[in-house]
Amino acid sequence: MSFAPPTPSYSLENVVERICTFRQITPLDRHLLNDILSNRSYFGRREQTLVDRVFDGIHEGHIWIMDN
Repeated sequence: MSFAPPTPSYSLENVVERICTFRQITPLDRHLLNDILSNRSYFGRREQTLVDRVFDGIHEGHIWIMDN
């Protein structure tokens, strides 16, 4: 009998929407983004646009980085 870990219930779109809605990126958000992005070998245009949305928001000062 083998054990399969549960599949994550979050997506890149969910995490980006959460970040943009609350206008902050928390340590949990960073962890989720890292987890999602490190498990992919290819990013399509849609995924790149989502990641760019977060980076642009940080760069423009619309998204705060929380250090808890």
